[in-house]
Amino acid sequence: MITLPVTRKKIKINFNIAIKNGAKFNVRGISIYVKNKNTKSSNLGVIISKKVSNLAVVRNKYRRYIKEIFRLDFQSVEYKDLVFILNKRILDLDFNRIRKELSDFREQIVDEKLNSNSINLGD
Repeated sequence: MITLPVTRKKIKINFNIAIKNGAKFNVRGISIYVKNKNTKSSNLGVIISKKVSNLAVVRNKYRRYIKEIFRLDFQSVEYKDLVFILNKRILDLDFNRIRKELSDFREQIVDEKLNSNSINLGD
């Protein structure tokens, strides 16, 4: 039996609009910008600069961590564009610790208890 590969529609997030107009949240090692939108799906963007690590292998590892956490835990988040900007403190955390740090943030996003434009979590 021949199976055809499943193609995903790639949706681009306009990072500048999400960062400029979105709500900002700080979790240990990560700044998160949340922008509301009209469509039901949620989109993810991850930014990690060379200032964090000069090695592309390390940057890609943490980018994969964030994408996997988003896939596993953020399924219930709808109508939002999320941009994660990683800073140097992320290098001290492993996958499970990052996932734990983002769990409180996810609960707040899902419960829609975000009344202010900026909340600091665990900083």
